[in-house]
Amino acid sequence: MSYDLAVVGAGVAGSVAAYHAAKKGLKVVLLEKERLPRHKLCGGAVTEKTVNLLKSLGITPDKQSLGLEIGNVKVKIPGAEKSTKISSGKIYTTYRSIFDNFLAMKAQEAGAELFQDTFVRSIDTGTSPVLHIRGGDEIRADYIIGGDGFYSLVAREAKLRESFPKNQLAIAAEYEIKGNFDIDAMEIHFGRSSFSYSWIFPKEDGVTIGVAELGSRLKGSIRDYLDNFVKAQTFLDGTKLPVSESFAIPMGGIKRVVANDRVALAGDAAGFVDPLSGEGIYYAALSGYLAAETVKSALQGGSLKDYQKATDREILPDLKALLRIAKLFYLSLGFSYYLFEESDILQNIVTLLAGDRVRPRDFYRDSLIFSVRKFPSYILKNVIHLFQ
Repeated sequence: MSYDLAVVGAGVAGSVAAYHAAKKGLKVVLLEKERLPRHKLCGGAVTEKTVNLLKSLGITPDKQSLGLEIGNVKVKIPGAEKSTKISSGKIYTTYRSIFDNFLAMKAQEAGAELFQDTFVRSIDTGTSPVLHIRGGDEIRADYIIGGDGFYSLVAREAKLRESFPKNQLAIAAEYEIKGNFDIDAMEIHFGRSSFSYSWIFPKEDGVTIGVAELGSRLKGSIRDYLDNFVKAQTFLDGTKLPVSESFAIPMGGIKRVVANDRVALAGDAAGFVDPLSGEGIYYAALSGYLAAETVKSALQGGSLKDYQKATDREILPDLKALLRIAKLFYLSLGFSYYLFEESDILQNIVTLLAGDRVRPRDFYRDSLIFSVRKFPSYILKNVIHLFQ
C-alpha cells in the first residue's frame, strides 16, 4: 500500500492533518493503534479559538463533541480564591474519546483511509519511508506526520528526539468520575510547588479531577498527590472512585526540531502545549493543519523542513510568551493573587485562554509592565500587615 501521506495517531493533531491533506486531494492514510472511540487522558477543555480554527478548515464541532459549556472559572491558591465569569470567548469540557472520534470520522469523510487497531512497530524514515505494522503489513508513504503523542514512536524512529527532559515535562494523574455533582465552575488550584496545578472540570455527566507537577520537581507519587487533592473535595464525599491513571505532558515554549526531509511532528509529539494552562488541543489542531499544508507543498517541489519555519512563526512565539507568563505567575503566587484582586488580570487570562482576541506576547508585555507598577504597593501592603 502506497500513499502521499501517512499520519500516525488519530488524536486531534493527526486527524486534523489527515482531514486537511485529504481535502487538498492527497492520498492519505490515518493509522490509529486502538479502536475508536478510545479513552484518552486529558482534562478535555476545548476553547473558542479551537472551535474557530476548526470551522475555518471546514469542521464544525457539534454539541455532542463539545460537551458542556463552562460559565465560570475559579482560581485557588492556599488561603484564597477568585472567581470570574467567562464573558469573552467560550470554554467547553468534553471527553477526548468523543472529541477525537468526531475528528477522525471527519478525516475519513474527507477521503482519508482510517486504519484502526493498527500498531506501527517500526519506521524506515529514509527517502522512501516505510511503516512496518504489527502482523507483517507494510505501508509506504512519501511523507509521514507523527501525531502520536508524548511517547512518539515517529519522533524516535526519525531521530528527531528520544524523550523530553524532566524539566520540560509535567507528570499528571487524573480521575474521570461519573455522576451528578453540584459544581458551578471550572476550578484550577495552584500552590503545591512551582509549576504544579490541579483541576476540577465539570462535565455533562460527571467531573474530571486531576493534578500535574513539573517532572524535575516531583517528589514521591503523583497518584498520592492526586488522592490527597481528591480527599479535600467535599463534593466527592461518599463517591466510589474509579482507578486513577497517570500520564505525561510536554512543556511548550522551548524551540525543538520538529521536522526533517520526510517526517513532521505535530501536537504533543512536537511539544506544542501551553505551559501556563496545560492546554494542548488548540496547538494540536493548528500544528496538524500546518503540517498537512507543508506536505502538500513538498509534493509540489517544496521542502517538508518548511514546517519548522511555519511552526517557529505561527506557534513558538505564543508558547514562548505563555512560558514567560507562567514563570511570572509562579514567581510569587501571593503577588499574582494580589494582581487578581487589584485588576481584571484574571479575566484577561481567561480571555487569553478561551478566545482569539488577545495575543499571548502582547498579554505578557502588558502584564510585565503592570506587575512592575504594582509591586511596590504589594510590598507596602505586606509591610503594613506585619506591624498590625
